[in-house]
Amino acid sequence: MKKFVFTVLFVLLTVGFVACRQERNDADTARLVRLDSLLALQPEVVLDSLKLIKTNELNRYNKAYHQLLDIIAKDKTYFNFTSDSLINTTVDELADYRSHQPQNYARSLMYQGIVRYRIQITDSTSYQPLKEAYSIFQSLSHPDLRTQYLCLYYLGEIHDENSNIKLGKQYVNEAVNIAKQLNDTSYLYACYRDLFWNAMKQSNYKRAGYYIDTLSKYVISQDDYLISFKNIQSTYCQYTNQHVKAIELERQIIQINKRSQFENTFISDYYCLSTSFGELNQSDSALKYAALTIEAIQDTCFRLNYLYYLNLGEIAEKAGKWTLSSNAYKKSYELLNSSIEKNMDSKIFELEKKYDLAEAENKILHFKTRAIILSAVALFMLFIIVLLLQHSRRQKQIKTLTEQRNMALENEKNLIEERQQILILENNRSEQELVKKQLIISFFKEISKQNLAIKNFLYDLKINNYIVNNLALYNRISEEYNNYNQKTKINSSVLLSDEVLIKLTGIPNEDIVKLNKSEQLILLLITLNVSNKEIALLLNTSSDSIRNRKLKLKKKIEHFQIHFEWQSSDPV
Repeated sequence: MKKFVFTVLFVLLTVGFVACRQERNDADTARLVRLDSLLALQPEVVLDSLKLIKTNELNRYNKAYHQLLDIIAKDKTYFNFTSDSLINTTVDELADYRSHQPQNYARSLMYQGIVRYRIQITDSTSYQPLKEAYSIFQSLSHPDLRTQYLCLYYLGEIHDENSNIKLGKQYVNEAVNIAKQLNDTSYLYACYRDLFWNAMKQSNYKRAGYYIDTLSKYVISQDDYLISFKNIQSTYCQYTNQHVKAIELERQIIQINKRSQFENTFISDYYCLSTSFGELNQSDSALKYAALTIEAIQDTCFRLNYLYYLNLGEIAEKAGKWTLSSNAYKKSYELLNSSIEKNMDSKIFELEKKYDLAEAENKILHFKTRAIILSAVALFMLFIIVLLLQHSRRQKQIKTLTEQRNMALENEKNLIEERQQILILENNRSEQELVKKQLIISFFKEISKQNLAIKNFLYDLKINNYIVNNLALYNRISEEYNNYNQKTKINSSVLLSDEVLIKLTGIPNEDIVKLNKSEQLILLLITLNVSNKEIALLLNTSSDSIRNRKLKLKKKIEHFQIHFEWQSSDPV
């Protein structure tokens, strides 16, 4: 009898404790909901209030909700995100509450895409969560219009970054419809601004002019908005040959910059003034602002600095200032050559660093979460054992066997999940390696285009009648042309090694030596699935020439009976 009374008393105390804890959790949720309602108007206040909440006292859902509000508040206060690890954890936690809290789960997915966009990730890893979030919002009976707007706007931004101009325009137009329902001036300005640049990319100047007229209705009387709008007007005037008006607008922008004391804002304005004066054949003014552009350079590592020197060289050449022109051209080519490889390496390094950092932080958070879960399971098991001790010996044995079987099933389930995670990580690594290869090929394509353009430009200078008659200038340009031609020539002996070829193509060493260096280079590019057009661009030749060289290579491989799987997408 005493045992029964003790058991009943223990159960009542446990139920009371659980009820009190649930009441505390409901109060925490209500507090977070109140802060959530202030996000749109007072994100700074919300951010400060979130810091005062002790997250270690929150339950699992409230802790994930707290993290989501913290990320949203930081985004609205222009926080500089460097990793997506925290939002990834938040999405994983809220995924378990998808059926009960679909709105917050969809918001976490949306900000997963936005945070990745903030850290310059514009591939499918930022697109897919935004797309999934938008689908969930559409399925809700009373979706929030602002969250739908953000989803559509950033989907359009990501498509635009990937040169999907038509799809980008489609999403931004849908965002415009929601912005009109909200009657939000800043949202409408952002949408029509993006639609203007979209029209300019398609050289649809008539449509771009319509967007400028529309934008004028939503310009806010703040210096940053005024500068943005006048930049849009100036760009439109330059492309529609209204250079006098473009000059006037750029001078207005300079005055606003001086008044507001914005940092490092004059260089683009000086450059635009220089090009506009050049189009008006006012060489003195063009040369003046070209020189001011060079003087305004602060970031010596900026990848487009070579354009400013190239502009100075062209204007100085027209003005007959040959020494200044030659020095400017030389500086432009030096900056171009020195920055291309450096920028490419740094971007790849930064991309790898971001992914490595995110992966490491995810692993740490995963192990911490697993430790908490295991501790909770251990405490629960201890509680069950205490209850079982109050019952008969036979019931205790039956319950113990049941728990042991459940533990075995749980361990088996955990092992299966770990194996699936390992497979996912391996697939991700393979996808990253493919992206790296495609990225490197894209960089080399752009480098080859630029090299070819500069080479043709030097050649045109070399055969110019005026320069041919000027022996000193002709010798100087010929020397530069020959030097540049030698520097940009691809040396297959430097790029290739037998070890690399064996690793990538799978061809044994004894068969590799049967091919010359040119054939080895073509074979390597075929292995990387580079098209005939791309190979021709890299090697400064025609597609027909590449097709003939590939045909000869294939015949040679068949003649020597070299085992190689021909994977080229282009016909030989």
